Amino acid sequence: MKKILVLVLLLFIAGCSRKPEIVILKSGVKYADDTVGTGVQTKSGDLVSIQFTGWIIKDSTDIFKDWSKDSTKMRSIFGTTKMRNEPLKILLDGQSFIKGSEEGIAGMKVGGTRTIILPAIKLNNHIGMNIMPPHPGLKLQVKLLDTKQSKIVKAWVVDTTKLRTTEDGLRYVIVENGIGPKATNGNFVTVNYSGFLLNGEKFDSSVEREEPFTFRLGFHSVLQGWEEGVKLLNKGAKAKLIVPSALAFGARSVGKIPSNSTIVFDIEVVDIK
Repeated sequence: MKKILVLVLLLFIAGCSRKPEIVILKSGVKYADDTVGTGVQTKSGDLVSIQFTGWIIKDSTDIFKDWSKDSTKMRSIFGTTKMRNEPLKILLDGQSFIKGSEEGIAGMKVGGTRTIILPAIKLNNHIGMNIMPPHPGLKLQVKLLDTKQSKIVKAWVVDTTKLRTTEDGLRYVIVENGIGPKATNGNFVTVNYSGFLLNGEKFDSSVEREEPFTFRLGFHSVLQGWEEGVKLLNKGAKAKLIVPSALAFGARSVGKIPSNSTIVFDIEVVDIK
């Protein structure tokens, strides 16, 4: 009986001490499953809902250890959903969230938790979440809550003869009229939008993420082209805005958007408060 108990104990200890299998992708992204989920498996292009905590790697000691339980790593945290307990929805398309993260999340199963290491080489051109190089890389601890095939949004086809131009150079077409008064400074405006380059390439869409965007008009929290264009609309209205670079990102390049680009937005005003 004692031999059996000793054997069981040794097997238990061996199981506890087993290190997670580390997968290294060609891009240099590494990951290891902390817990393997039992739900649907996610794939590239899916819309996923996650909880995450992210650290800037300053010390790579025990890099696959659970840093959420290490108080010395608190100052290295650059972002987390745990503070507000609100899941983050992202498209695994390489453009949203953090460059390279989609490679580590792809293949996870709902309910699983994974540690993902993003090397600095993957992040050199990344702009977002106030993370700027130089740094050795980032560590993400991700829990997959849900995954599903994302919607595919296409640009609205409009009658270009109906295009109007404002004094600042914003061109627009009212696709559908809404009801009630138009949005004014101080209003909280909720919109659904999709953004495109002039060649038709899509760079962002709240519709595909299923997350309408709310901002306060007149507080310069959005592009100047939006500030001007949304004031032309009321609740339920739809419009195509063709925003010149001077009213957009100017000389900056952001994600898929090259510097000095004119960009196009299909916008629907969901609510005005």
